Amino acid sequence: MIFGAITSFLGWNLQFLSFDFEFENFFPKNDPDSQFYEIHKTDFGYDNDFLLIILRNEKLFDSTFLTKVRRFEDSLSNMEYVLRVSSPLSQQHLINTPTGLLSFPLIHYADEETLGKDSIRIFSNPIYRYSFGTDKKSLLIRINHFHFRNQQSSKTLLNRINDLIAQFELKEVKLVGKLVAQNEFIGLIQKDFSNFLIGSILLSLSLLLLIFKNLKTALIPFLISFFSLIWLFGLIGFLGFKINLLSSLLPPIIFFSSMSDAVHLINAIYKSRSGNFSERLKESVSIVWIPTFLTSFTTAIGFLSLLLINTQPIQILGFFAACGVLIAFIVTFSFGLLATSFIPIKRERKVIQVPDFFLKTLLNRKLRVLAVAMLIIAVLIPGISKLKVDAYLLDDLPKDSQTRQNFEYSDKYLEGSKPYEIRIDTKGDLRVWDKAAMDEIRKIEEYLVEEYPIARVQAPSILVKYLNQVNQGGLNTNFGYPEDATNYRRAISLVRRIKPEELKYIVSGDQTACRIAGFFPEYGSHETTVRNEKMLAFLNENIDHSKIEYRITGTTYLIDKSHELLSKNLLKGLFIAILIIGTILGLYFRSLKLLIISLIPNILPLLIVAGILGWLGISLKMTTAIIFTIAFGIAVDDTIHMMSYYLKNGLQNRKEALTATFFHAGSAMLITSIIMIAGFSLFLLSEFGATFYLGLFLSLSLLVALLVDLTILPILLLTFNKKNDKDRRETA
Repeated sequence: MIFGAITSFLGWNLQFLSFDFEFENFFPKNDPDSQFYEIHKTDFGYDNDFLLIILRNEKLFDSTFLTKVRRFEDSLSNMEYVLRVSSPLSQQHLINTPTGLLSFPLIHYADEETLGKDSIRIFSNPIYRYSFGTDKKSLLIRINHFHFRNQQSSKTLLNRINDLIAQFELKEVKLVGKLVAQNEFIGLIQKDFSNFLIGSILLSLSLLLLIFKNLKTALIPFLISFFSLIWLFGLIGFLGFKINLLSSLLPPIIFFSSMSDAVHLINAIYKSRSGNFSERLKESVSIVWIPTFLTSFTTAIGFLSLLLINTQPIQILGFFAACGVLIAFIVTFSFGLLATSFIPIKRERKVIQVPDFFLKTLLNRKLRVLAVAMLIIAVLIPGISKLKVDAYLLDDLPKDSQTRQNFEYSDKYLEGSKPYEIRIDTKGDLRVWDKAAMDEIRKIEEYLVEEYPIARVQAPSILVKYLNQVNQGGLNTNFGYPEDATNYRRAISLVRRIKPEELKYIVSGDQTACRIAGFFPEYGSHETTVRNEKMLAFLNENIDHSKIEYRITGTTYLIDKSHELLSKNLLKGLFIAILIIGTILGLYFRSLKLLIISLIPNILPLLIVAGILGWLGISLKMTTAIIFTIAFGIAVDDTIHMMSYYLKNGLQNRKEALTATFFHAGSAMLITSIIMIAGFSLFLLSEFGATFYLGLFLSLSLLVALLVDLTILPILLLTFNKKNDKDRRETA
């Protein structure tokens, strides 16, 4: 009755599930740089709320093409959610003359005869040229749009822009920005979630039928996992959380890991020698109850250690994965016990088990086994030193993704797709437009343009250089910073003619703060961090800190910082998980020696997989780094079941005790490992690169853990646990 009510309530909440991919969720939580960005946004807004529209034409300066693009730009300006549209077609070229300020179009798009002269002026100007591709076959329109709080509004704007592109029959158009990347990520997340859910159901049922060769028996673990999934996602819907890139991985993780409890219960019933079914069930529960509780609890601890990684999507995955594991335990020993009462399970039905000759061969050749293990460890573990944290924002998208290709085109021909942001605050009574402050701002801007390098830079010093050009007859050769005070004052006098709504994008209202913003290609988080450190070292040596202070900020910097903090938080979380789980096992086994023996088979797979990652040159990032905590939390289950049965089976001879352990616990270990490895292999079908690697190396971790449990663990138990049977039972 209670089980049915809970299932109905949580099942009803499934309707509230929704999907989300917000880049800001990957910012480090409660971090000083994240808090600083919140302050920065109040002055200058979000740096990532833009859309770059790249229009390509084989003959770029063609009157017909440019006229069409100009009308397209006008239509964009009138669109809902669009705050600002800028392009070279609406830009004016200014000249300050004795009679006043003259302006004329930068591009005479309707006049075929003057377009050639316009192109020469544009490509020789440090500012104008950034609106065009280096291949001289594309131009750029930039849109600043609302900051969207929901996917529907952002999708509406994107659809309207695509409709407008079709209306004007613009053939080669590339859209670059958070709007399109987020839309594609959400689409792939929805696709993965559906595929993983359907795949989990079909694969699990097929495997269970193949293993148990009986539909009624196979239905018990299947329904336990199915109801566990309903409870978990009903809880997610009830609490109002959204499915993101990482939480979309939950169906296989929970569906297959939750089967472990049921498989061990059914396997115990199969192996029971008691008479009637109620006695067999009672005996089976007494055997698996405590080990199953421990494995569920330790697995949950492994997942909860992800809370120490200071990134919201990873924390959500860790929390709900832990909830799912504990839910599965509750469902197994409530619904599962009820189901086994109604579905008779025949004794010793033939199931997968460790071959009889395996243990004998292992014990006869244990020195060879240890030698091979040591050789593998010696070869692979040095690869750990080659591991590094590095991430590329769109590297997880399929290589044939149009969005990824558009970003790569922008990186190649427009010198960048990722926003870069530095905030500068003046000190004392200085204001941004004061020459003493501007001289320092200029140093930062010129380093970014010439050394970093950053393209399409917006900065007050860039504006001063342009206004100096305006005062010097508008010639491109006169674009430069006015060194003397007179020319500087002349340039600044023109600032008053600029509309405040235009200036607000680079200078704060009280003129005590400004931003330098631009774009740069995807270097990867590691290389970007190196460049930032090099720049800061230069600025620390060359900037007068009594006049200004500066700080890198923005979405790109914060996401990269999340990756930078990842390795430290990952090691911290894994260490705490090992410490907590080790303490629990130590209390359970009541032996330090047995604690060490139990940890060795679970730490070795992590070291081996880390070494493989290092040798293959696969970098750690948010999605691949969680392999270690997930693998440790799950892999320790088999060790607990195996050692628990070995210590409690009551046989005096250690080899006989180990043989019985292989017969009883070994069979369940094989079944659960096969099921989980197959389940995580579903991730290999994902179009996300990170999800693919997660599935590959989780499966590999569990396979290595199984092999270590079946080879190294028995040797350790026989070699180092030399107590007599009485002591062994007391330890248990």
